[in-house]
Amino acid sequence: MPFAGTSLTRRVGVLAAASLLAASAVVPLATSATAAPSMTKIVLTQSEPTIVHEEGQSATSATGDVTFFESNLTRAGKSFGTLSGIISTHDVVVQGAARETRLRTLVFELPKGQIVAMGSSTYPTGADFVPLQVDKTVVIPIAGGSGLYIGARGELRTTRNADGTYRQVILLVRS
Repeated sequence: MPFAGTSLTRRVGVLAAASLLAASAVVPLATSATAAPSMTKIVLTQSEPTIVHEEGQSATSATGDVTFFESNLTRAGKSFGTLSGIISTHDVVVQGAARETRLRTLVFELPKGQIVAMGSSTYPTGADFVPLQVDKTVVIPIAGGSGLYIGARGELRTTRNADGTYRQVILLVRS
């Protein structure tokens, strides 16, 4: 027995000290597990996109239409890469509401790598391809990246400006 020949007071004191030491080792683990991850914010301005539709398709937003686009990006007024994307349109009528769902894949080609965002957003419907409403923000997840952004995760917030440009806010989570 490890405590043979020792007083009860000493045994209790050793056990109390061991318990405190064990508890102090667990507390930092619990604190670090609940600590908020750090965020990196990249704010970009996207020029008005050049839009191309699949061969043989007109500029509509009919079900199944596929739209491709490309834009230049700036950061703090300086060139900062390009954005290319593909949008697949799907009409979803919910309780008679006139809107459509667009599945989007966006690739940000930045100076030190790529960031890929993928998700769906709801847009108003119209006879032609209807852009995002001015000052409305849509959010989709960051699916990954390459180079400096390898393993990227987070979200992309896209807001259309009145002049046809877009504000792209990339929020990257680092754990």
